[in-house]
Amino acid sequence: MQPNESILKKMKTTQLISTYNWEDALLLCLKSVLTQTVMPNEVIIADDDSTEKTAEVINSFRKKLSCPLIHVWHEDSGFRLAQIRNKAIAACTSDFIIQIDGDIILHPQFIKDHI
Repeated sequence: MQPNESILKKMKTTQLISTYNWEDALLLCLKSVLTQTVMPNEVIIADDDSTEKTAEVINSFRKKLSCPLIHVWHEDSGFRLAQIRNKAIAACTSDFIIQIDGDIILHPQFIKDHI
C-alpha cells in the first residue's frame, strides 16, 4: 500500500542515529540519508562520547542535508547508550521518530516506507 501523499507531507519525522567512535560507518549511514526519496524533518545523532573525528563527520553533513542535523553528545562514563538515546529523543521536534544505529545503510525508500 502506498502512503497517502498528504500524510507524507504532514507527518514530521526525525531520523535518530546512535553512534560511538565509528565514524566510517556513520559517514556511510549519513550518505544513505542523502538518498532518501522523502527526507526526514531533522536528523539527530545520539553520540555516546565519540572522538572529535565523529563530530567532524557530522559537521561535514550539516550543509549537505536539506534538514537540520543535531548532534546530541555526552561524556564517556561507561556504556550509556539508552541515556544518550533518551537525551536525543528529548531534543526531537517531530511527530514520529525513526531510530537506527550508526552502522545502518538506508535504502532510498526507508523514511517513506516507515511513514
